[in-house]
Amino acid sequence: MTLSSDTRPADGTIAGQNAAPVLSARNLSLYIREGRNRIRIVSDVSFEIAAGEFFALVGESGSGKTMIARSIMRLLPASMLEIEGDLEFCGKSLTSLPENRMRALRGGAISMIFQEPMTSLDPLMPVGRQIEETLELHSDLNRRQRAERIETLLTDVRFAEPAKVAAMFPHELSGGMRQRAMIAMALANNPQLLIADEPTTALDVTIQREVMEIIQRLRRKYGLSVLFISHDLSLVHQYAERVGVLYGGVLMEAGPERDVIGRSAHPYTQALLNCAPGRRVAGERRRGIGGTVPSPRDWAPGCRFRDRCERADAACANSEIPVKDLSPEWRAKCLRPTE
Repeated sequence: MTLSSDTRPADGTIAGQNAAPVLSARNLSLYIREGRNRIRIVSDVSFEIAAGEFFALVGESGSGKTMIARSIMRLLPASMLEIEGDLEFCGKSLTSLPENRMRALRGGAISMIFQEPMTSLDPLMPVGRQIEETLELHSDLNRRQRAERIETLLTDVRFAEPAKVAAMFPHELSGGMRQRAMIAMALANNPQLLIADEPTTALDVTIQREVMEIIQRLRRKYGLSVLFISHDLSLVHQYAERVGVLYGGVLMEAGPERDVIGRSAHPYTQALLNCAPGRRVAGERRRGIGGTVPSPRDWAPGCRFRDRCERADAACANSEIPVKDLSPEWRAKCLRPTE
């Protein structure tokens, strides 16, 4: 879906494919409450994810990626996390949805895979029973049908002996096996949207690839939309169709993977790519990005990346940084984006 310039939010929207979006964020801002203080941690972020689309949200730790995921799932109470802007799932507002209806969506139409499955899996309950609890909450399957569904799910995530794995406790599984069990649980109720928050960070390269191939295969099999949150641009390059680059709570660049990763216009995206292991230009390894992501308490007017940007000048301290269209679906929030 391509938005006309007169309807696109001020900081740009990631356009999905030619279908109504499964997830739509419009000028999404997030605030953390600390006592009487209200701290803005995400600023006017807009994107869409189409049916069956693999969309990646990338950036360094502290950029706001995980908080966006948590806001979609409404995992934090309103007293801690305040949501402004529009956040819609299949055309219906998530921000105004009553909590009882939101609970019906979690683990049902919207599921999430977390970075460390040991913090999400119950250590005192066999894997199969944990999947069955999800089915009991969100389906009308009887006991026999639930057992069949569990076996199918564990087979889908490439367990050769699903019945044996179903009887095992989380501590009896390796890290990669636990993550695969989490994927099976997340897919138990045929979700439309799967949120994968750094699902491969703690895994070695071989297991990372295995987990990503499973997600990709099941996405195609079940027509899943995927929101993949990562700092690993090599994975994003291999699997994502569209990419949003987040820094300091701001969407810096967005568009098709072939543009954002392949040609990258924003200095921050270029700097992230130069940090990739093994990345060399003219035979030389590129150096990392100096400095750190600023704390929301230290945000100043202008471009959030300017203190770390080699091309920044006094104009970058202006309060408004424009979004520049580089193509109908590719845009960057920068005074001087380069291809």
